[in-house]
Amino acid sequence: MKTAALLLLLLLPAAFAGAADNAVSLAVSPPAGKPDLAETFTFKVEASLPESYSIKPDTASAGNSEFEVRSFVRRAVKKEGGRRSETYEIEARPFTLGVSTFPALAWQLSGAGVPPGTVIKSSTFTVEVLPLFEATEGQDIRDIYKPYGYVPWLLIAAALALAALGAWLYRRFRKGGAAGAAGAAWTDARSPYQRARDRLDRFAKTGLAPAGRMKEYYTGLTSILRLYLQEEFSIDAALMTTADLGRELKRTGAELRTALKAREFLQKADLVKFARLQPGDAAKDSAALAELLMEFHRARENALALEAAANAAAELAARQRGGRR
Repeated sequence: MKTAALLLLLLLPAAFAGAADNAVSLAVSPPAGKPDLAETFTFKVEASLPESYSIKPDTASAGNSEFEVRSFVRRAVKKEGGRRSETYEIEARPFTLGVSTFPALAWQLSGAGVPPGTVIKSSTFTVEVLPLFEATEGQDIRDIYKPYGYVPWLLIAAALALAALGAWLYRRFRKGGAAGAAGAAWTDARSPYQRARDRLDRFAKTGLAPAGRMKEYYTGLTSILRLYLQEEFSIDAALMTTADLGRELKRTGAELRTALKAREFLQKADLVKFARLQPGDAAKDSAALAELLMEFHRARENALALEAAANAAAELAARQRGGRR
């Protein structure tokens, strides 16, 4: 009995050593800085495992609604004492502002003695995601306006009166002047993008921002964007809330980053108009709108080019089929 107990004591250290040699660990190094919304950031995962084992990321389950995992790249491999360490660089993009938890990533493990389908997971970590548009230090969000206090009733009434007068004049002279007007008909040959840029250039010269009239200034900026989206993509943007319009932006075919920038731009403008947010640099937001218009325009041009190429290919295929008959 004593002999058996002695043998057990001698074998226990070897068993623990074997278990330690077969241990697998994943060490996560979070990103050093704070990424911007929809901007790519990288972090590292170092895997430590027996040399006879293999490990690879489960790319199919990576990411969630708050983060998109774009790539896994193995940067370094070291072998020492029967063990191997592999360092992976992971590239991801955030889609939610504020502090979010990056999800655990699944890794598939294989090798001698490893049960099939074994999966281990790396630890989670928190990431603070910053907005694309920088907030100026000291700016404040004030109390919401009183109900209907922000509605410019006099301007609305004047606009309705002008619209009614225009409709009456149109009906009054339509019959008598139809023939002459037909010969003098004019069509705006500018593209929706050119019209939007011309509106923005003219609006920048109004002097509203230097005068501190931020509510009117941001109302004008968002109106330019909404009218462009309506003319270019047939989105009824003028009658939509910011939330509804944000969901409709996917119809433009623009990159996700562009849609997120536009949504954040509209949300900031709402804070300026209705919550008295004091923007730090209104000129930067005007330049941001110009960039947004260009990005949406490029998306539209790319879509038209692809459509034209598809139509040409279909026409060529139809002619080839007709020639073989």
